[in-house]
Amino acid sequence: MATLTYTVFSLGEAQLHQLHTGNGKLFVMGEVAVELFQESPTAFLQELRKNKLPKLQSANRDVLHTVAELHLPVESSANSQGVCLLPASTVETLLIDKRRMELVQPFKLALLKLASQEAARLMAAGEYELALPVALDAVQQGQALFKPAPALQLFPLYLLAAQANLGLRRAKQCEDFLALASWLAMKEPGLTTSIMKSQLSRLYGQLYAFQSKHAEALHAFAEDVYYCSLEYGPEDVRTSLGYYNMGKVFQSAGDIEKAASCNDQVVAIWAATLNAVVLGLTEAGGAGRPAGAAALPVGRLQLMEVVDMLADITRTRAAAVGSGHVTVGEAHLVTALALIQLEERARATEELEAAAATFGSDDAERMRLVDMARIMLKALG
Repeated sequence: MATLTYTVFSLGEAQLHQLHTGNGKLFVMGEVAVELFQESPTAFLQELRKNKLPKLQSANRDVLHTVAELHLPVESSANSQGVCLLPASTVETLLIDKRRMELVQPFKLALLKLASQEAARLMAAGEYELALPVALDAVQQGQALFKPAPALQLFPLYLLAAQANLGLRRAKQCEDFLALASWLAMKEPGLTTSIMKSQLSRLYGQLYAFQSKHAEALHAFAEDVYYCSLEYGPEDVRTSLGYYNMGKVFQSAGDIEKAASCNDQVVAIWAATLNAVVLGLTEAGGAGRPAGAAALPVGRLQLMEVVDMLADITRTRAAAVGSGHVTVGEAHLVTALALIQLEERARATEELEAAAATFGSDDAERMRLVDMARIMLKALG
């Protein structure tokens, strides 16, 4: 027996667990009865049978084990017949029928948020085929929730659907959703933040890059950098992806010098930030962590993507100037610092040694950084 994955819903003072079963994501009827309606699970089940609402009786061992482990209330017949599970549509109908209208909107919003998070998680894992139907379902939920007039709350849902389609190389469908998001942004310019504009520009840039429209892609990525700079500053790590994307477009267009310049900016930004966060150095190289640099403003998944980005820049530099060039060593060092932050010791050690091999013993300043990184790496043990 295994404990199923589950999601916790908070609705006012009530709390529900949505189990991720082989039959979909379902709520435990007994918990719905007690938490939302303060009724006996057994009596509640009898009422459900009369109303003929969709439900599922499950004797699956993993389901029973999870329900028992979470100490969820169940009907008296659960031991012999299994537990009754309810889809979200049934829970919503019950809230309306039993006049708990104050919970209907929060319940729908919670479902929408979870669908959005699930789509984003699947895309982060590269599972675009699985992410697309989830993203489209989130769009449908949002359109139903915020009707009759299209609302700016649909903006991130349209971007999710656009990204999922782009991941499946469906350019036309991606462009359609981006157009919907653009229309919402133009409709509510005062409420559209710089971050929202950055996200929209970045996706347009990715679409145009996929279509080999280099000029349009560069313009879109430049807008991404501009809006990120307004929000975070031009040398913030969250702005660096825009520079990297511009570099990739310049590289595709054959402008190697401009591509290298963009990559230099990315490495410089991450070097300054990781020197502060990992090594405790100020930008000038002195000891003492500057205010605000105690933590990176990106999560673990994003930092893993940054490692891939830095590794790509390292390979590009090595191909252009040779693997022994000092700039290649600098890229290895920054990559190592990111891996130390992720606590990936083996890969961090490889990157550090590659950096040390390019610097040489007479490069005192860079070797000092390598030695400091080695001390931090050893401390992870």
